[in-house]
Amino acid sequence: MEASHSHSNGHQSPPPAPSSSETLMAALLHVPASQLPSLARALAADSRRLRCRLAFLLLSPPHFARALARLRSMPLHAKAALLGRALLRSLLLLLPALCPAAADAHGGGWRHDHHLLRQPDLDAALLLLAMCDAYSPAAASASPSPVDWRAVIVDDVVSTALSVSGLGGGGATPWAALAPHVDAAAKCRRFADVVVSSGAAGVAAAKDGGASGAAAHSAVLALPDAAGDGSPCAICREVMLAGGLGTGVCALRPCGHRFHWRCALRWLARRNTCPCCRAELPAQDAAAETRRLWRAVEKVARGG
Repeated sequence: MEASHSHSNGHQSPPPAPSSSETLMAALLHVPASQLPSLARALAADSRRLRCRLAFLLLSPPHFARALARLRSMPLHAKAALLGRALLRSLLLLLPALCPAAADAHGGGWRHDHHLLRQPDLDAALLLLAMCDAYSPAAASASPSPVDWRAVIVDDVVSTALSVSGLGGGGATPWAALAPHVDAAAKCRRFADVVVSSGAAGVAAAKDGGASGAAAHSAVLALPDAAGDGSPCAICREVMLAGGLGTGVCALRPCGHRFHWRCALRWLARRNTCPCCRAELPAQDAAAETRRLWRAVEKVARGG
């Protein structure tokens, strides 16, 4: 009765929004089948390298202690940034196959040289990811304090290696290599939403009228000089003197709008969007960059 009443009044509940994992899977359906084996091989090789580094940390107590001390010395916001970068790595590795246009946002194409793929605290990041994967509230409450994280992570790594997926070789099929990265990429979206909607990141975005943070330093350095054409700069409203290169004018990528260098640098230090058309440059912050790239993934998933 209730269902028919809702239908007769023309009121139907909107379909639930797809989850992050569902969005990624829909985007993967648009990847040509011929590209999947090479993508899987690249992801499997990257996973093996990171697993070997984690195994080294677990087998070397001094190196493990050094990485744990580094992690414990970080304030909470630094740990959040570290985790965000580590999770975003999977999305960045998937992106050239999912949506090449977004991967080429710098103009020349970053492919595997995106600024957030460079992880200065790799050992601490691997340790933090392993701690998140191994953490169990029930086990933590039953274990003595402080937690012996090395033993906890070793137990988790061994149990994972002895699981069905672990015994399958981790890369025997394309999906075996893709699945962990799809899972991590989905987590990075959810984590970015939490970071942006709470704490200082959310406050800064609100104060900036929805700005998503500073543009990536590498993207700003890659901006080309442009010739002035006598039109006013949209930021300062002063005329950009007509002439050739070297007149203090730059062109934003990907839209090509021109501004005084001094104006563009001040603007991009706070926002990664063009002041004329709101075209987005890569963001320096991992959470902001995750949300920017995710919009491109959602577009591909919808068939756009």
